[in-house]
Amino acid sequence: MIEPNLIYSVVCLASAVLAFSLGFLSFWNHRFVSYARPLGFLLLFCGIYAFGYGFEIMKVDTAWFFLWLRVEYFGIAFIPFAFLWTSMAFTRIPRTGQRKWLMLFWGLALLTLVAVLTNEYHHYYYASIGIDGRGLFPVAALGRGPLYVAHAVVFVLVFFIGTFFYLLYYRRVEASFRSRAIAPVVAGGMSLGGFLIYVLRLIPWELDIGPSLVTAGGCLIAWAIIRAGFLDISPIARHEIFESMLDGVIVTDPLGVVVDFNPAVHEIIPGFSREWLGKSLGEVVPNLGTYSFPSVSFDIRPFSVRKGEETRFYEVRKIPIQGKKGRVIGTAWYLRDITERYRHFEKLREQAEKDELTGIWNRRKWTELAWAEIERARRYRRPLALLFLDIDHFKVVNDTVGHKGGDVVLVEVVRTIELELRVNDLFARLGGEEFAVLLPEVDEGKAWAVAERIRQAVEGKVIRFGKHSIRVTVSIGIAVWEEGIPALPELMHQADLALYKAKELGRNRVVTSIPGWLPPPQKGRDRSVRRVYRVRKDDQPS
Repeated sequence: MIEPNLIYSVVCLASAVLAFSLGFLSFWNHRFVSYARPLGFLLLFCGIYAFGYGFEIMKVDTAWFFLWLRVEYFGIAFIPFAFLWTSMAFTRIPRTGQRKWLMLFWGLALLTLVAVLTNEYHHYYYASIGIDGRGLFPVAALGRGPLYVAHAVVFVLVFFIGTFFYLLYYRRVEASFRSRAIAPVVAGGMSLGGFLIYVLRLIPWELDIGPSLVTAGGCLIAWAIIRAGFLDISPIARHEIFESMLDGVIVTDPLGVVVDFNPAVHEIIPGFSREWLGKSLGEVVPNLGTYSFPSVSFDIRPFSVRKGEETRFYEVRKIPIQGKKGRVIGTAWYLRDITERYRHFEKLREQAEKDELTGIWNRRKWTELAWAEIERARRYRRPLALLFLDIDHFKVVNDTVGHKGGDVVLVEVVRTIELELRVNDLFARLGGEEFAVLLPEVDEGKAWAVAERIRQAVEGKVIRFGKHSIRVTVSIGIAVWEEGIPALPELMHQADLALYKAKELGRNRVVTSIPGWLPPPQKGRDRSVRRVYRVRKDDQPS
């Protein structure tokens, strides 16, 4: 019949072989995964521990016990610190200062090993070594000295710290990575549990169950490597990219609750923190879902964030996260800084919609906006007026001061007119020296008042160009929208007729196309009244 000690010895040696094999596999992958090397050392030290204990219990002799006990401590002394090293490398907690802490712990491990190897000279680690025959087979009965107690305290403390790092990592990573984090937590818990059972003497005799738990932990690590991809570079690469990318990513579950985000979000959205995990995205970043970034450039509606004196703009994309069988299990909100690109788009938009010289609307954009205003006036039966303006004798100005001087005159005339308009009035350059102003919510009386203010302001403006002092005047034609005018072209035609009549009657005057309409009476000498004429709709330029 096989002795029980030999059976347990075989179990310990099998544990050692398993640990050595997994350690070799880890070292083989150290080029691809940052924590493969510390995991390899952890498994190597576990294998040494199990290997030594397997030989220790083969023979009942105190000298034999102490010989293999010293071999075991080439593993036992380093196991807790290798576990902590692995947890730091895997979780990257803390992000700085790891080398300093590890050097301290490796120093403690070496001191522990030296204390055991020199125990026969001081007996501070093991006060005595005897034989305990109370169990199924004899084992070493060790009297514990102060250094043993100190090592036991440090062992437990270091394992708790490493496990705590894994739990922090487990809490903050996405679900697909949690199976990778839970395996070392369980394996470490089993090792710590076995150590506490032995140290606290919860078994009636001095049997060390640590090697058998190394076997169980090794099987768990093997499962993590094979099934959870613990040493697989692909998920690690994805996670590394997620953590280091400059673009922000916020992950929400199907209910819109924030479950994860990468560090870049801290830079994009001030105040975004881990405290927001578990809260609705609509609660922490209101209206984020209303922003879009379609393929049509001029329809861009970016998400904007004010940072000090600057506003940054971000592209927002929603990427569904699919689980097994194509079921959507969440959403990734992708935020990319497009500030320079958006500003370039805005510049292109402005160039496409604004007159390059004067900065007011061009004919195309003005026409688009004017159609919308006429539709609104028709729907709600609100008044609306149109002014056509033309700078009188502008060719003479160009011939006198050149085209550069003519451009200065155009700009100054535009600035003068803008001072007489409201924010919602639509002012455009139709071409050359011709302009249009659409006045929403303005009837014929108010339109005439606005036109006359413009005429007087331009007439009184002195424009300086070099040695020249230039004065110009404008002729203005007014048309008012009414139910009989079907659309914008007819309204523009009426305003054009009125403008033509103003020029025909001597320029520098306002003419309205409204039949039978006269401006309100003015007190005193009033030149403007004499400059207002009536133009019937059937009048045509001769």
